[in-house]
This record gives sequence, structure tokens and C-alpha cells, in this order.
Amino acid sequence: MKRVLLCLVLAACAKRAEPPLPGDSVGADGSVALSPQNFSTAPVAPPALGPIESKLFAPEVVMEHQAAIGIVPAQKDAILKEVQRGQDDMLKMQWDLNADKEKLVTILDADKVDEAKSAAQAQRLMDDENRIKAAHLAMLVRVKNVLSPEQQKKLRALRDEGRQAERPDASVSSP
Repeated sequence: MKRVLLCLVLAACAKRAEPPLPGDSVGADGSVALSPQNFSTAPVAPPALGPIESKLFAPEVVMEHQAAIGIVPAQKDAILKEVQRGQDDMLKMQWDLNADKEKLVTILDADKVDEAKSAAQAQRLMDDENRIKAAHLAMLVRVKNVLSPEQQKKLRALRDEGRQAERPDASVSSP
């Protein structure tokens, strides 16, 4: 029953304009979502950070606030090295992911879908996504580990202030 449901969901996804295949946690640009997305359609500016993302720092955030948190040249070099290493690893994995997506779409395109083949290919696709997520998480951990506890605290405050500034004002007062 689970396999039939999986195949039905995958077949429906394959017919959409976007390629939302299993998990769909890896964006076309290689970005990775580590926490489940909020599927609300309410117009809310940046969604709250997930429990994992709230403990880590995107390299872009570190770069944006490098002077404010006192990044020294050795830290900058270490962060750049980790980001480059992570991007190199993830690029190859992204290629594998896209190849496996193509294979699954081909399997699902048949008038009568081979359930075992589609389930096995979907599993390969999800394994690819998990490898990408793990590599992304490892890179974020290594970036965080380059920062001192004081820098982390300051960066967390700066990141949270910036996110608060992006939120629309919830209270609308009448004149």
C-alpha cells in the first residue's frame, strides 16, 4: 500500500511544471533546506528558522557581518576553504541527483509504471538528497566551528535583528 501511494504521489509530482520529487529539499540552484518547509500560503515575510538552521550560520550571513563580529584573516581563509570544499562536493552530488531525477521521470512516464523500479529509483533519489543534506550540514558545522563563542553570539543577534526587520508589522493601527 505504501509503495502504491508513493508511486501515485511521485507520478502526480512528475506532471507538474516544477520538479518536486521525493523530499525536494535540494533546490535547482543547489540550496538545501534542512528543516521541513512551511506550506502556509499566508503572506508572511521570512519564515522562522528551523531548529537546525537556528543553531548554524549560512556563510553569507558570516560574510555580511564579518566586520561586526571581528573576523580575522585566518578565520576568513578557513571559512572560504570550507565553503569551497562544500560547494565542490555538492556540485558533483547535484549532478548525480539530477541524473537520478531524470531516470525516475522516465520510469514514471510509462503507461504502466513498474512499481519496484520506481520505488528503487525513488530511494536512490532520496539517498542523493540525504547525501547533499549531510554535506551541507557538515559545511555549516565547520563554518560555525571557526567562529568563537563570542562571535557566534553576536552573529546570532545580528541575524535575528535582520530577520525581525524583514517581518511585516503585525499591528495595523487606525488613524
